[in-house]
Amino acid sequence: MAEWVETYRGGVNAWECDVVEHFTIGYYFERFADATRNFLELVGEGETFGPAVGAGKSRLYTTFNRELRAGAGFHMLSSVAAVDETSLQLGHQVVDSASAQTVSWVMESLPLPAAATPQLRRRLEVRAQAWPGPNVPPAVAHGPTQGALTGRDRVKSRDLGEGGTMSPSAQVHRFSAAGMQFLSSIGMTGEYMHRERRGFSTMALDLRLGADAKAGDRIDVHTSIAHLGNTSLSYVHRMHHADGREIASLVQAGVHLDLDARRPAAIPPAIREAIAGLLSKAQTH
Repeated sequence: MAEWVETYRGGVNAWECDVVEHFTIGYYFERFADATRNFLELVGEGETFGPAVGAGKSRLYTTFNRELRAGAGFHMLSSVAAVDETSLQLGHQVVDSASAQTVSWVMESLPLPAAATPQLRRRLEVRAQAWPGPNVPPAVAHGPTQGALTGRDRVKSRDLGEGGTMSPSAQVHRFSAAGMQFLSSIGMTGEYMHRERRGFSTMALDLRLGADAKAGDRIDVHTSIAHLGNTSLSYVHRMHHADGREIASLVQAGVHLDLDARRPAAIPPAIREAIAGLLSKAQTH
């Protein structure tokens, strides 16, 4: 009988929290990678997929229902959600160990190994369970607007995953830094956040992986605006090699957060005006 498998158990270290005073999204992805590798190993398919699982054309769609803050203990449950001719979908739940409440949901789409057999697909299919989490929107094209340069550096050896290429966690850390550059450009500077006790809290992430990146490669990140609401904002990050090949993209949706009340707050007029200007510019290109 199919069941959810515990694939991670640990906690949030104080140094893994960000300026919004909760668990940094890049470290979530470090745990997601552990959960995926552990799940495949625990169900006897670790060698079939190998250490490079998750590299190549993959997608992770994540929603955040509640915060995890410094000192929180949490664990992850994983299961097969679906299998087809070319891909495997794994569902993950991030569970607050103290309350037993699911605080985040992850749907991960992975390519099956080139040598995948009908027997492998059947073994995975019998483990499939109906997905109890939020609906996952279909992947859509991001549009032609690339946006401003918000990140440029090089891949370090510490950025590599078990397969020897830049890990999704390292990519999301770069996207987080790019987000700080982008937010500063619209007036949500570090000074503003500290003075007004405001921040940007992520509610959903759509990460898509493309070309591999290795230690020593130069990477550029560009960010463009996608949506503006009363308290909400979303933008698109794109990471490229020096030759233009896309390494990864991330749609990041979140809210302007009151850091004391821990609730969404209306985006101030000056910041709204700056965002509206970017939206107008994007629509004319």
